[in-house]
Amino acid sequence: MVRRIIAYIAAVAVMVVLGSISHSIFVQQAWVQASGLDPAGQPVQLAMGDRLGWIGHDLIGLEPLYGALVGIALLVAFLASGLVARFTGLRTIVFAVAGAIAIFVMFTLMKSQLGTVGVFGARGMAGLGAQMAVGLVAGIVFAAMSRPRSI
Repeated sequence: MVRRIIAYIAAVAVMVVLGSISHSIFVQQAWVQASGLDPAGQPVQLAMGDRLGWIGHDLIGLEPLYGALVGIALLVAFLASGLVARFTGLRTIVFAVAGAIAIFVMFTLMKSQLGTVGVFGARGMAGLGAQMAVGLVAGIVFAAMSRPRSI
């Protein structure tokens, strides 16, 4: 049981960190595109330090609410898929798919109930796909860390 709790916490941490980074990258790209050209006629660029600072700021700002939402989504998905994983023997695939679907369902529910996904970086298909890919990675982390011990 302790191994599963630790695996769950690790999966949520991976989801929060990588999901926040993904969000930041999509927001930065949208900002650069919206900024257009600088006075010299060149496309606006963000310095690496600014990009990293933005990622850090988003990680701290998104973490509480985003962490709670993905924590709930992943908990429901992992609990529901545990039985499927046990009977199919496809543990890694089942939990990976469950992680991706959990994030898709979470953002779909937010959009239908709130009128927005709440995370700018997940508004487009590419951003949602990136968030789902991170959910897939979180599912793989959970499957690997919670794997039953060999006897």
